[in-house]
Amino acid sequence: MKLGTFSVSSKAGEVLNWSMGLYLAFSGLSFIDNWTSAPNEGQGVITQAFATFQSSSMIQVIEAVALLATELTMLEVFRRCLSRNKHFTAQLAVIVVMVLTFLIAAASNLPMFLCTPEELSNGISGVALSKFSMFSNACGLVLFVTNLILCIQLMVKYAGRIRLYGASLIGCDVAISLANMVYGYIYNNVGGVTMDQITTYGTIVSILSFVLGLAPYCLLRRTMVAAD
Repeated sequence: MKLGTFSVSSKAGEVLNWSMGLYLAFSGLSFIDNWTSAPNEGQGVITQAFATFQSSSMIQVIEAVALLATELTMLEVFRRCLSRNKHFTAQLAVIVVMVLTFLIAAASNLPMFLCTPEELSNGISGVALSKFSMFSNACGLVLFVTNLILCIQLMVKYAGRIRLYGASLIGCDVAISLANMVYGYIYNNVGGVTMDQITTYGTIVSILSFVLGLAPYCLLRRTMVAAD
């Protein structure tokens, strides 16, 4: 009979609960950060204060490190579950995912340490930034392929929540890509659409992408149930 969930110790369950809570909290902060952008006089007092707080590069790095730590923690517990079930290839795929996730996070945040804010805003370090961007994109492509392999393995070997998590690894990425393609098509090719409507569609796509981006880790958490 195919497994639908993994059983973990109560201690591991607590670690997963804390990781999931922090992941959701910092993901929410990061999402708000993308909306508030840089502080300006047109914003309300609270929004401007939050935008000023979030505009600090150190705060952004703390958010990125916290997100990375929570993601890797949940993946590591999942990897150990696969190891106990002697599923070597899926375990190897999870290790590759963890390494790529770390490399993408590093490539996205290292420029904040290597370049001054003035250089980043004025594009002085454009060549260096483009190399980081190319490296991050290459890792993202390899990550997609690795997730596809992991998705197939989990859907074939397991059932229930584990299979659902496997499907989300690719299904959510595809859904986000389709939503962005539809938005791009409307923006560039559909006539008679007002800027207010374009803004509304963009907001809907942003929220949808945010929710779909959270889904795999939420489903990952549900694959592991703490023993009583």
